[in-house]
Amino acid sequence: MHCEWRLHRQFIMWCAEIVGNKQVIEDPNVSVFNVHRFFYLNVLTRACAQYINYVAKLPGAEDLGEPRAFLAKAEANRDFAWVCHFAFDAGFFVLDFLQSVRANDSKKLDILWREFFPSAHSGTANKTQYVPMAIMRVFWGQAMTADLDSLYHKLRTIPMSDQYGSGVGWDMAIEMLNAAIKAHVNHFVSEAQIKHFVANWAMLECVQEHLRTLAYGPGAAYARAHHVDAGPDVATLVDKFKSVIGTTWAQVTRPNTQSHVTSGPRRGGLPWRETAEVMRRAGHDAPGAYIRRYVSQLTPYFEWSQ
Repeated sequence: MHCEWRLHRQFIMWCAEIVGNKQVIEDPNVSVFNVHRFFYLNVLTRACAQYINYVAKLPGAEDLGEPRAFLAKAEANRDFAWVCHFAFDAGFFVLDFLQSVRANDSKKLDILWREFFPSAHSGTANKTQYVPMAIMRVFWGQAMTADLDSLYHKLRTIPMSDQYGSGVGWDMAIEMLNAAIKAHVNHFVSEAQIKHFVANWAMLECVQEHLRTLAYGPGAAYARAHHVDAGPDVATLVDKFKSVIGTTWAQVTRPNTQSHVTSGPRRGGLPWRETAEVMRRAGHDAPGAYIRRYVSQLTPYFEWSQ
């Protein structure tokens, strides 16, 4: 999400200004991740999707079932192009990642990692750690023997709990344990204290989860903690899109090269063109050459056919 946020921040910040969201910042770090993810998915992605669905039902509109044709028509109008590309390239993309992790859909995750490469490898996103991760996730998703491959894809994510079997990333259990240690081992910290806490943590967490279920019902405590009504902000953005971009198919696709839905010093940058340029690099920097070099460095024990 941070990768796509960086690429689309001129549009994101304009939308945050429209709804008066002062919490949203241009380059958020992990400490404010949840606040920004809520705005990104629950407000902005939802608003863009609603406006696109509204436009798709207008007389003369391109069939939304053919997204390439729809996007091609949208790109005539820089403002509508921003709404459509944010939804397709950023909002739905991140949502697809989340849903694939939850469902342990390993093969879909490999497709998404491949699609992630040009965004992460762009100069604006500059995700120096995630580009290698994307390459090697895809590599290991295809390089193993049949038995190992089957096991790998079945264990791509881990279930959050017995009751709510939604999958999470491998690091989630470690992060939860780390948070629990920090919350409970906070006086006279020693290795012995930490070991004692870790040895008993599984039992403590199990008891706490059952107590939460008894007190609030299955999932109720989580739902209350995370429920915020995004409807008013979504409606504000959709209305703004209608007033700035248009309410007819002719209006939303009229030729326009000036952006009215971006703000900040990079307001003229177009992320969909920047990522396309990444895939058009040639010679030493061509995607195929770059990927081959990186994989070869990490797999010297493989015998590669030329």
